[in-house]
Formats: sequence, C-alpha cells, structure tokens
Amino acid sequence: MKTKRQLVFLIVGLILLASGGFFLIRRAAPAASQSQAVALSDWIYGSGGNLNVMVNYPEEIQTGRKNLITVTYEADEALKSVLTNGVVFDLQLDMIKTVIQPQKRMLIPVESGRKTFSWEVEPFTAGVANASISLALGDSSVSGNYAITAQQVINFSMNISDSGSPAAMNLTIPGFICLGVGVASLLAAFLSKNKQPVKKRK
Repeated sequence: MKTKRQLVFLIVGLILLASGGFFLIRRAAPAASQSQAVALSDWIYGSGGNLNVMVNYPEEIQTGRKNLITVTYEADEALKSVLTNGVVFDLQLDMIKTVIQPQKRMLIPVESGRKTFSWEVEPFTAGVANASISLALGDSSVSGNYAITAQQVINFSMNISDSGSPAAMNLTIPGFICLGVGVASLLAAFLSKNKQPVKKRK
C-alpha cells in the first residue's frame, strides 16, 4: 500500500514541478518584437555611402521594468572610406511619461563593422506608448546643444502593461504554487519510503 502511495507522490510531484517550470518560463519569455530599417546617406563628404540602420523594439513593455529598444547600424563600403574624417551618428528617442537611459539623445562616432546600441526605457503608466526615433549623420562638429536635424524618423507604438497587475501575475503565482507543492510531494514520497516498517520473519 505504501509503495503505491510513494508512486503517487512521486508522479504528482514530477508533474507539478514540470508545470511550475512551464509557467515561469512562459512568464519570463520576452515579448514579440518588431523592426524597421532605414539608410542614412552621407551628405557631409559626398562619398555616396550610407549608414544602414535597423531599430528593434518589443510589441509590449511593462511598467517598473527596464525594456530594451535596440539600434543596430553599419557603414557600407563607400561610407567606410570617409570615416577617418569623422562621422557621427546622431539619434534621439522621444517617448513621453518614460524614463530613458542612458539619455534620450546620443552622439556616437561611426566606426567600421556592425555596432549595436540599446536604450533602456521604463514607462510610468500602462496604456499605449507612441515613440519616435530621429536619425541623422553629422561630422565631428555636431553638438548636443542644438536640436537634431533628422534625415530619417522612425515612428512606432508599443502596448504598456502593468507589471503588478493580475494579468501579469497570472503565470507567476501558479508557477510558484506548482513548484512548492511539487517539492512537497517529492519530499512526502521520500519520507514515506524511509518510514516503511521492516517485515518480521515468521
């Protein structure tokens, strides 16, 4: 009888552990993302080259969390020929009711090879975030004291969910409950096994 009980505890414990892990993995999985690509032409030196830029952003972000907006950029061969003269990638993220780090406007010297830069954004309230990224090329004289003169603007929107809402917690709480009960079931199976009485010889 006790052997059957141990088996039940063991099976239930393993199922609950697997279920808890599934819930927590689903909760931690990143949201689906979108991307937009543009090319910034070299108007400074007239090389005929471009800085190829791709912006990647999540479809949904959460309050109280650092969400990433990533910019990947690379100079083509023609633009590479004038990089030693000084080329600056000027970009600015505008998004209201949001903390933007390290800062909303960045001036990045362009180097050869593919490079990546990320903003961390933390919205204040749930809803829909309308954002825009202004992009331009400049020379070494570009200053953050003056407004950016954009060559290209990327507009996009993201849904904002409340990280403390029941909807956000509906996978976390069951996940931890399943893990806790699963561990308890495995422990019960182990203790039940150790408490089996020794059969007396007739």
